[in-house]
This record gives sequence, C-alpha cells and structure tokens, in this order.
Amino acid sequence: MKIICTAISFLFISLTFAQNGVDTPETDDYLTGKAITLPKKVLEIAGSPYAEREFQLGNVYKNGKLVANNVALRYNVSRDEIEVKGGINTSNSQARVLKRSPEIYVRVLNDVYVYVKPTTEGAPSGYFNVMLEGEKFHLYKKMKKEFIEGKKAINSVARDVKPTYQDREDLYLVNANTNVLTELSGSRNRKLKAFPSHNKELKKYTKQENININKDYSLKELVAYYNTLK
Repeated sequence: MKIICTAISFLFISLTFAQNGVDTPETDDYLTGKAITLPKKVLEIAGSPYAEREFQLGNVYKNGKLVANNVALRYNVSRDEIEVKGGINTSNSQARVLKRSPEIYVRVLNDVYVYVKPTTEGAPSGYFNVMLEGEKFHLYKKMKKEFIEGKKAINSVARDVKPTYQDREDLYLVNANTNVLTELSGSRNRKLKAFPSHNKELKKYTKQENININKDYSLKELVAYYNTLK
C-alpha cells in the first residue's frame, strides 16, 4: 500500500511539473522525493532563511542541457537547498528539493547557482552563486544565514528581541581546472595574495583603475582582468 501511495504521489508530482513547463516527465533526473521544509510560523521574525522570500521562475540544467523550463525556484540558504515546484501558483506543499549534484545547476533571473563538492576534507562545499565565470578562474559567492533565537524582555522597560536571520557572504576564487576554492577575505593585501600569481600586476591594476576590491563588483572586475593575464 505504501509503495502504491508513493508511486501515485510521484506520478502526481510529475504531472504537476509537466503541466507547468518542465520539458521532461522524468523529474527524478534532477529532483529528490524530499518535500521542502516549511518555515515555522513565527509572528515576528527579522530577515529570512531564503535568498528571496518568494519563489521565482527559472530553469534547471543538467550536464549543460535544459531539463526544466520556467519552473518556480527558491534557494533556502539556511538549509542550503534549492526548492522546486511546477509553477508560482503551485502549493508549497508540492515543492521538492533539487538533487545536490555538480552536474545540476539552476538559473533564476540573473542568478546562477551551482553545487560544489568538497575537493578535500573541510573544503568549502554546497551551493554557490556564480558571480563571474572565466576561462581560468571563476568568482563564486557563498551565502549563509545564521538563525539567532529571540529573547524576552527582562523587565517592563526593556523590549523583546526578535528572532533573526543574520546574513553573511563569503567570496571565493575558483580554479576552473581543479575546482579548488580559495577564500577572498580580509584586507586588500590579503585578497591580492590569495591569487596564485601576478600579484604585482593585480596591485598595479587596482591602483591605476582606482578600484576598491573590498566591494563585490570591483572584485568581480579584478577576477575578469586576472583571466586576461598570461
């Protein structure tokens, strides 16, 4: 009976996705059977566990080929999961979790999310936002959400502290050949030293162009320039 129910449930999900723009009924190629974790109903909470609170239309790719077109996607940063459902108006209870695989990536508007396996023990892994894709080096952003419990006021003068999702972002230089990630953090000089070569040229470039590599968009410009160096 359980097997029959599971099969019926999977068929219903497949039909739901097929009716909402998925190019293939074989959703098991990219979807798990895991339902998404719905957020707890808290009256007041600061921030969100998601990159964007609401689902947005996007595409799913596997091995560079489109496998789901114009489906509703949302990145749950807190759980490091991509949530997928057939359409914006599809119930969230029908949403499923995307398979974690380097072969599968998603595009939501201008954002591309890829899954990275750790290259060594303790190495960064999970979903990353692709800020720049270069011939030799990429620039990835790792988003994180830390949940901080709220606190009740200790007296009538003080105020309650709301539970909060605190945002954090880490940037990584990614070797296109080895997939090794090097964190770009700390001071300007520390960031420059994180590049494996051409440190003098990079330092000269930042001065000539007057760019502040502590800003994401400037770091993106620097990595693009780095890819042009021989």
